[in-house]
Amino acid sequence: MFTVQSSRSCGGFTLIEVLVAMCIFAIAVLGLAIGATSVMRANQTSLYTTMATNWAQDKLEELKAKTVSALPNCPTYATAGCSDTKPSSGVNFNRSWQIISNSPVTGVNRIDVKVAWTDYTSHSMTVSSAVKQ
Repeated sequence: MFTVQSSRSCGGFTLIEVLVAMCIFAIAVLGLAIGATSVMRANQTSLYTTMATNWAQDKLEELKAKTVSALPNCPTYATAGCSDTKPSSGVNFNRSWQIISNSPVTGVNRIDVKVAWTDYTSHSMTVSSAVKQ
């Protein structure tokens, strides 16, 4: 004859156990997604910083190669003709430079090249060098 077993003796998972397991799995996956997003953002920031550094160094070397009399008159970053913009990877890099005479020592020019850009936040970096007059 047939015997009827109670539901307690049957193997398997209850609905509550499945829901709890799904919640734990969802929280773990969400944590991994947040971590991956942070890593991608840090990599993008590193790429832009490297691009800005190279672009600033390029201008600095260009200005250092000129004779003192051929240097442009750029006492501040805001002086006309002392800046340019380069779009790259969907971001505009704004480069400006200033040349300060006799700073901090007489007979020495200080050249500062600043690059600023905005991706998800604003960034800027400055490269400086001294040139003997």
